[in-house]
Amino acid sequence: MKVKVLYFSQVKDKVGKNEEEIEFEGKTLKDLVDVLVNKYPHIEDILKRSMFAVNESYETMDYNLQDNDIIAIIPPVSGG
Repeated sequence: MKVKVLYFSQVKDKVGKNEEEIEFEGKTLKDLVDVLVNKYPHIEDILKRSMFAVNESYETMDYNLQDNDIIAIIPPVSGG
């Protein structure tokens, strides 16, 4: 399956890009997160605290992805 991942805020800064296409063998949002943690281990902690939107709707980790879905990673926001 191939999906498009959109990166924002601190995740974008740490991976050095706004978006990328990821091809992987899994089915769920959690499977995708596992692939991202393997590819970018330095963002694991942020991903654990992030929200995920699939095609502009917030979803849980057990959500079944479809080919060509667009996943936005929304990290926690700190205020001041």
